[in-house]
Amino acid sequence: MNATESAPANIVQLPVKKQVRKKRVIAKAGEWFNVYEFENGSGSTSFRVDGYKRDGARVRENYATIVEASCRQIELETEYLKGHAETTAQATKLTPDQVRLCEGAILQLGEDWPRIIDVVVFWKQQGKQRAVVESERIDEAVKKYLEWLEKSTFRDATKRHWKTRMKVFRDSVSNVRVSDVTPEFIENYLAGRKTSAGGKDTDKRAISRFFSWCIERPRRWAVANPCKEVKIEKGEAAPIAVLPVKDCQKLLRAAAPAKLAPYVAVCLFGGLRPFEAARLEWKAVNLKDREIRLEANQTKTGRARVVAICDTLHAWLKAHKNEKFYPANWRKKFDAVRKKAKIKAWPSDVMRHTAISHYFRNTGSYGKTAEQFGNSEAIIKAHYQGRVTSADTKKFYSILPKKGGK
Repeated sequence: MNATESAPANIVQLPVKKQVRKKRVIAKAGEWFNVYEFENGSGSTSFRVDGYKRDGARVRENYATIVEASCRQIELETEYLKGHAETTAQATKLTPDQVRLCEGAILQLGEDWPRIIDVVVFWKQQGKQRAVVESERIDEAVKKYLEWLEKSTFRDATKRHWKTRMKVFRDSVSNVRVSDVTPEFIENYLAGRKTSAGGKDTDKRAISRFFSWCIERPRRWAVANPCKEVKIEKGEAAPIAVLPVKDCQKLLRAAAPAKLAPYVAVCLFGGLRPFEAARLEWKAVNLKDREIRLEANQTKTGRARVVAICDTLHAWLKAHKNEKFYPANWRKKFDAVRKKAKIKAWPSDVMRHTAISHYFRNTGSYGKTAEQFGNSEAIIKAHYQGRVTSADTKKFYSILPKKGGK
């Protein structure tokens, strides 16, 4: 059928769809040459290098891959910067690939290209040592971390705490490589945790310990700890809590028959932290000179300290000398003691806060109190002044074991 003939009545002619070409800039090296992603009329994709040379000649070249287009872009940019289209022949021991890499590095540095040697020196001195050789994925990394943790010398409570939180983390996030985890990754995880700000902060610290382990040699699965840039807004901290004297007395009376009096006494009158008391053994207690020596691996600060034994603490320790500070099934027994004493509320470190508050009221010395409990004077001033009265302190230090240690 020619152009002048009309189509038969039973044949429907469809309109010819106009081919629309779409393009967008995907790489811009400077003001001379760009790389466009170019959609051909057939639907295939090309990558076009577009720009003008110094002599005004237009360059419009299509390539099948972005790599080819980018290499041509760098080549044209280099020619433009040299001021002519031909590269001057120079003697060099570099291969063509090495020359192209050097040109790319210089273009990346821009005006700082004369500092390229400084970049190399920095890499050799610092970057190379910190570079990730091969990074494990989260699932495998956590598995190996938990195996290492099980063999570590951390106290059992710490191991349980870190294991629990790391298992929740592993099961809640995608199995990416450790080196790919960013602060935003950690923030998104914490945002999904249905817990308090304090709980999220505890999660963050447990995860941070895991990433510190990943960074250490011989692993080197990451070069930076993403948790360091994550901030948790915890709001204003609640004031410390102090046990009333009557509750202190009920607690000790309930602890004595349960053989937990030594533990409660060193916490309530000596101000030991729970994990310090859990690691305490009788060989560290000098009843004659009235001292308890805590080694560096037993304290929160990592520094050894000596705790003076007051008359009240001395009486309780002497009456229960043959009992362990941290017996088997401690948690179950201690919960039963609290229940028997009818103490429901149990704020964090409440026995230690009680001990410090009464000690400061009794001595009136910031320095002595700070030394006794391993704090700074600033902490004593900020948290422990005026918490108890003189009358309460007198009653507190009058809580002595009954005859027979009960």
